[in-house]
Amino acid sequence: MFKGVQAVFFFVNDVVAAAQWYSELLNIPMKYFYVENEIRGALIDVGGVEMFFHLADEKMHPGNAGQVAYWRVDNFEQALDYAQKHGARLYRGPLVIEGQQAICQMCDPFGNLFGMQGKTRV
Repeated sequence: MFKGVQAVFFFVNDVVAAAQWYSELLNIPMKYFYVENEIRGALIDVGGVEMFFHLADEKMHPGNAGQVAYWRVDNFEQALDYAQKHGARLYRGPLVIEGQQAICQMCDPFGNLFGMQGKTRV
């Protein structure tokens, strides 16, 4: 029945700016979706999971409302530094967990959260 995560949606006030920021952060090209010649969304494929940027509306506001997608990273400290240099700010953590792993939540420049989990030196 449930096969896996297909997409993670980020609701943003500026689809182009958000998609460009993540495209540069992840070094993955983006694809825009148009309705009546107007950009209405953008998509980045991250390891088979669609990261979709949708224009925020009255039902879905940008921000930290609950669910957070965590991205696996090879080197936690390096990924944390890289994300911060691209304008993300640490929101929660980092927290060292089992198996020499660390996790944290980051806030992107558009108010949405994403998490990271990976090997740590600590």
